[in-house]
Amino acid sequence: MIEGETLAGVMLGYGASFAFGCLLGSAFLWGLWLTVRRLPTADHPALLMLASLLIRFGITLAGFLLLARVAGWEYLLVAAIGFTLPRLVMKHRIQATLAGEDPQA
Repeated sequence: MIEGETLAGVMLGYGASFAFGCLLGSAFLWGLWLTVRRLPTADHPALLMLASLLIRFGITLAGFLLLARVAGWEYLLVAAIGFTLPRLVMKHRIQATLAGEDPQA
């Protein structure tokens, strides 16, 4: 902790960074989902995948760079952990659906 910062302020910053990472991860996966849904009807599927990848990487990288400049590496690490959470949740839900279980459990 930096001199003059309160524990509540630091924890609020970590929470906001985690939420920002979750938002970036969700946006990344949402963009991937939209791209995969459009692939069967795309005239140039390889170009669609490449463009989607570059846009998703660009948005994610810009978000992480913004956070790194504003907050520092500790908050960037927390955001990176938050970035992986949507992927883990979706993986669990998809596996449960494929196994015939209730994904809400």
